Amino acid sequence: MAKVDCLDIPGLVCWFWSNDHEPPHFHVKREGEWELKVNFLANESEMFELQWGDTPKAKLCRQIATAVLANRAALLVEWQAKVNHGS
Repeated sequence: MAKVDCLDIPGLVCWFWSNDHEPPHFHVKREGEWELKVNFLANESEMFELQWGDTPKAKLCRQIATAVLANRAALLVEWQAKVNHGS
């Protein structure tokens, strides 16, 4: 598990799995409440996939989406550096 360095959203943990798969994405969770898979190259309406827990509030999803859109290029660079595409 590799921390996402280009995003810092207070109260949330963001990471890549090193042996993950396409499409480029990261995981974000609020400890003990929920986890989302964030397909950061998708448009906002298709960006989030709930992995477990209750769906986060719309305001928080917009905050995550805004951070993703502002850092999309850096996220892709991190994805390419931290995720093993050969698996």
